[in-house]
Amino acid sequence: MVLALLACVENGLAERKLDSLAVVLGDFDDVGTALSRMGVGVTEYDGFVVQATYEAEEGRTRRGEVGLSLEQLLTRDDTSGRAEIQLYQAVFINSGSRGLNAWRYDNLFEPDDSVLTDADALESLCGFVNGGETLVLSDWAYDAVEACWPDAVNFFGDEGGESGDTDAAQTGEASSLVSADVVSPELVERVGSDTVSLAYDFSNWAVITSVGPETEVLLSGAVRYQPSSGESFQTLVDVPLLVRFTHNKGQVVYSTFHWAAQPPGLTDALLLGAVEGLADASKGGA
Repeated sequence: MVLALLACVENGLAERKLDSLAVVLGDFDDVGTALSRMGVGVTEYDGFVVQATYEAEEGRTRRGEVGLSLEQLLTRDDTSGRAEIQLYQAVFINSGSRGLNAWRYDNLFEPDDSVLTDADALESLCGFVNGGETLVLSDWAYDAVEACWPDAVNFFGDEGGESGDTDAAQTGEASSLVSADVVSPELVERVGSDTVSLAYDFSNWAVITSVGPETEVLLSGAVRYQPSSGESFQTLVDVPLLVRFTHNKGQVVYSTFHWAAQPPGLTDALLLGAVEGLADASKGGA
């Protein structure tokens, strides 16, 4: 068993074994390394827009070099009507996965919104959580949250409670360290402190301004952002940095930061505390 999710059933707890996990590879984040470090086996799907930026230049994995693809994960079979994502019980989508952006970051004349504009693909992704499973996303993958559960998280650029334009929230300033308050008591116990320092290794990360009433804020802090090109940077205080919510018994965890940019010990502790039921198999338990 690599993952177990505890779900409330009447007055007790029922343990559901989750043995199959998938990771969608993206250009900017690499949560899979942390999962491997914890002895969690995953199936990888190529979601690169271009290539991995977190690997050394000479060893970077490029788009098309991984056998399985994001499109394959989300495409429904003509016969069964089921998408491959339904084979899994938890899916992790890294920042920089294709299909979830207005334009390619390296070519602003080429759209990169194939998932957001494909009704079937989006239904596969939203339905995965709506069917009771776990979805973990980071940074630029936020547009999936906007598309599927617009009331759960309010990102910068949302007006009057309505979801903003695709990529509108990508305004955060790169910073070596952002001081974050650990709001969740469980995370305080996990990390051994009520504050942590988070690294934001790329600029234009997605900024959250507030959350819906059913969304739990796990980390919060003050961040600097640029409202629009040409404007000076401004500061927002006490904004959510790591959040979690449930929908139809499914679970969504969203981080504004990249998991791979944090020290390994901190990444592991945050993942174990944020993703309900995730266990460190390398240590034989939670």
